[in-house]
Amino acid sequence: MIQAVLFDLDETLILDHPVSLHALQSCAFYAASWYSLDISRLIQRAEATAVRLWKSSPVYDYTQRIGHSAGEGLWARYEVQTHPALKTLHDWAPDFRIAVWRESLEEQGIHDDALCEALAHRYLGERRLYPRYPEIDSLLKALSRYKLGIVTNGVPDLQREKLEGFGLQDRFQAIVVSGELDIGKPQRGIFEHICKELDVEPSDCVMVGDNPERDVAGAAGVGMKSVWVERGFKPKDPRYKADLEVANLLEMLPWLATL
Repeated sequence: MIQAVLFDLDETLILDHPVSLHALQSCAFYAASWYSLDISRLIQRAEATAVRLWKSSPVYDYTQRIGHSAGEGLWARYEVQTHPALKTLHDWAPDFRIAVWRESLEEQGIHDDALCEALAHRYLGERRLYPRYPEIDSLLKALSRYKLGIVTNGVPDLQREKLEGFGLQDRFQAIVVSGELDIGKPQRGIFEHICKELDVEPSDCVMVGDNPERDVAGAAGVGMKSVWVERGFKPKDPRYKADLEVANLLEMLPWLATL
């Protein structure tokens, strides 16, 4: 019998990629107020440059282990330093953010260090929005009979900031963040940890998320059932088959009632 429903955070409960795109667009339009440039090209180059430069981070392996991305590196504060790598990121990230805009602007022949610094700072503010998917409020009300948890990858202060901005964290009995445990999805340890927090067995849980490898495969690895939600940003992976696939999380309710 299912006793607990566990959720991923980004792109499962709250929008992630659309908000990042909004922040990039805001920065690009600001740059275009100073120079004649191709806005779409600037956005695409900034995204690609961030990913490339992120791989040169001195603690890139750590970020991969806990599931912390280049896009998040553009706005994480790294003030909570539960691991030495977070101090390294705190010191390294400011130059990384400026370099992303410097290379992206230089690709269009623009050389302006002051603008690069301004864009790095602007992104920090513009990205701080935490809209939840429209079905979430109704979903959580419908799940009131279950224990609820969140299993999220990322650095401590950024994920906790997202949770506070999400506004419904008090509806969950347990929340685990990979950067606080130094264990990230799909490693079994993070799933086992939340089961202990909720006092349930993995076989009594359903994991819900948008990432086939981290959420679906991770759940299967500890004997949990899984729901994959298709948000349009992570493609379906035939290697990792969920017990249920949905486009809206309310679609899981009839299936859940049968378990």
